[in-house]
Amino acid sequence: MISCVLKNDKYEITVPCLTYGTANFERHDNDETYFSFMDKYIELGGTCIDTARVYCDWVEGGSDASESVIGRWLEARGCRDKVLISTKGGHHDRETGESRLDRASLEYDLSRSLECLKTDYVDIYFLHRDDPHIPVEEIMPILDDFYRQGRIHFIGVSNWTTARIEEANRYAAENGLEPIRISQINYSLAHASTDILGDHTLVCMDTREFSWYRKHHFPVMAFSPQAKGFFAKFAKGDAATNLPESQFASTANLARLARVKQLCQQTGTPPAVVPLGYLNSQPFFVSSVFAVTKLWQMEENMAAQDLVYDEKTLAFLDNRI
Repeated sequence: MISCVLKNDKYEITVPCLTYGTANFERHDNDETYFSFMDKYIELGGTCIDTARVYCDWVEGGSDASESVIGRWLEARGCRDKVLISTKGGHHDRETGESRLDRASLEYDLSRSLECLKTDYVDIYFLHRDDPHIPVEEIMPILDDFYRQGRIHFIGVSNWTTARIEEANRYAAENGLEPIRISQINYSLAHASTDILGDHTLVCMDTREFSWYRKHHFPVMAFSPQAKGFFAKFAKGDAATNLPESQFASTANLARLARVKQLCQQTGTPPAVVPLGYLNSQPFFVSSVFAVTKLWQMEENMAAQDLVYDEKTLAFLDNRI
């Protein structure tokens, strides 16, 4: 499997190119289904499961939240030392929109995450959103404290611009703090924007962001790597205009879809898998955070663990040739 090593003064982990994302666990009604997905992921060579404090937090007390399901699975399987766990905290208040990047909020989120996950540490801890009005001088010492306490092993940020990452890491370097070492943003063969997705707190890969990641060889965890099923569903003619994947049905993305279908006909690769190979082939490391609703989808997606395209194929998929 394609992978990337993250290393600091205290820890070292190997992040796989395919991370199992659990934001959609709320769609099932029992642990047996959740557990079967995670069992299959590990069986097929997977090593990293991604979640967040805010996922499925509509349940009273968070008893059936994504993190809690993972915690019960880790306990039942006794496999904490064999799997990487990444989670996120500091999401803004979804009712008021107020920022939650203060120490008290982050302390609460991390403590609850560890409790639900039934562990005393997470391998990667992401800030789920940014608030550019809060100086990095206020944020980085909090995360460094979590790191020094051993409760988080690597610092990540989700939906932060590269300009903010650079600013934060400059401050960390100048003050002897643990830096941000990985970023999670929206990234797929299907281009997107905050306008398209209807959420201006998200960050999507664009030319400026791409140039920075390429220059600094900075690792990315890509959410919505399959564009919410855009390529798979549109290729089969299953998509409907009112479903999430229709957000991606721009003229440019439909042109990419045509290229994906052509490549699938030539190689036999399923349409859902091509975008994963595309991200595997970028000039910097990308771990695709994918989700499934059926076991066969897990098997299909995990076939992309070693799928890499050459530059000519990438240009073809990007509609550049």
